[in-house]
Amino acid sequence: MAERTGVRTAGSPETVVVGAGLVGPVAAMYLAGRYGPVTVLERHDDPRTAAAAGGRSLTVILSARGWRVLRELGLEERVRAISVPLHGRRGHLPDGGTPLTAYSRDGAPIWAVERARLQHILLDAAEATPGVRIRFGEQVVGVDLDAPEVRVRGASGERVLRCAHLLGCDGAHSAVRAAMSARGVREHVGTLELAYQEITLELPWCEPENMHYWPAGDALFGAFPTLSAGRFTGCVFLRRQGPAPSYAAVAAGLPAPDQFAAAFPELARAIPDLGEQLAAKPVSHIALVSCDTWVWEDRAALVGDSCHAMAPFMGQGMNCSFEDVRVLAACLDGERGWSAGLAAYERQRRPDADAVSALSLEHYRTMSRLPEPGAEAAAALSRRLSALFPDRFVPLYERCAFTEESYAGAQESERRLRRLVREIQDRHPGAADRIPDRELRGHVLSRSPLC
Repeated sequence: MAERTGVRTAGSPETVVVGAGLVGPVAAMYLAGRYGPVTVLERHDDPRTAAAAGGRSLTVILSARGWRVLRELGLEERVRAISVPLHGRRGHLPDGGTPLTAYSRDGAPIWAVERARLQHILLDAAEATPGVRIRFGEQVVGVDLDAPEVRVRGASGERVLRCAHLLGCDGAHSAVRAAMSARGVREHVGTLELAYQEITLELPWCEPENMHYWPAGDALFGAFPTLSAGRFTGCVFLRRQGPAPSYAAVAAGLPAPDQFAAAFPELARAIPDLGEQLAAKPVSHIALVSCDTWVWEDRAALVGDSCHAMAPFMGQGMNCSFEDVRVLAACLDGERGWSAGLAAYERQRRPDADAVSALSLEHYRTMSRLPEPGAEAAAALSRRLSALFPDRFVPLYERCAFTEESYAGAQESERRLRRLVREIQDRHPGAADRIPDRELRGHVLSRSPLC
């Protein structure tokens, strides 16, 4: 990156982290104690100030992988105090059915936490960590991967900040990934066919220990309980294009409240200010990101959404990103030098990110569509197999949320289970649900565990 007249050049902090959302402060805390000073650059103002208030309040989910990272940083108790335990998801179907799916077989919960409050805790903790400095209102407008250095634009103008190592924790529109893409890294950046708006509401008839969702084919509403009794934060997901219900139909003149009421009549009656909220709340899109290279020699690496932004429906985006940081630090600890450490990080994490991204999109389709008889029969048989062989057939969601098994391993285990279910159903057309347990056990035990 050539020097420009009038551009000041700063010193050389050991590591620069771009992005101070949720992942950047975590990365800074992990690395500062190992490799010296870390500067975190964030283009937005400090979200803890009154002037910056009013950003996203979207609920995020914490499960085993995320809790391990918070535990290692000494933040578990602080975050647990502002989190709500969720034991399952309750469906509210158009036919009046309300099926409950437990998140785990032993009743263990996942936890919902307000994103903004979690970010505040992470920023406070990062700033209290020796060697970490966070600079708000500092936008990265250029990246030189060879130096490495970043060109930063802030209130006092532009400057160049040199560093030894660079981490891109700057989300789906990452400036660090853009620099890598300019050097030949192949990326795929897309947008899910859905967009969403946040809605706050009171649901006194909904139990507060569960997440609740209302599927409507091309639309979906999900609601998470808050620390305030009876109050929920929810999201309405509509297709961006196509016939109603969709945001294209809103743009064409069909009022959003009318579309909402047609898709979710029960909810519409429970939200007296529905029209006002839909008019005031921004419509947000869901970015999908993947790329074929996460690291640049021994100098730079991508972490979190900058390399694997995914659909939010498995609740694993933040957990996966936190795990990225932990694995990155472990790889650097276990290898000689940053080059080998970064290569080991990418080798270990890319298959997992690909797997959980695919699973998250599949989970949306499962939740939004109405139950199909064939799918229900297969799911019932899967549950029977899990009950008969609890250690061998662990439900997919449980593997992802309550273990630290690789996401790719969980995906492959689920594929094997589905092959087995199809095989049993093919052998017993229309009668698989009536197979005695003894016969079912015998069929499973006669097969290789890897089949």
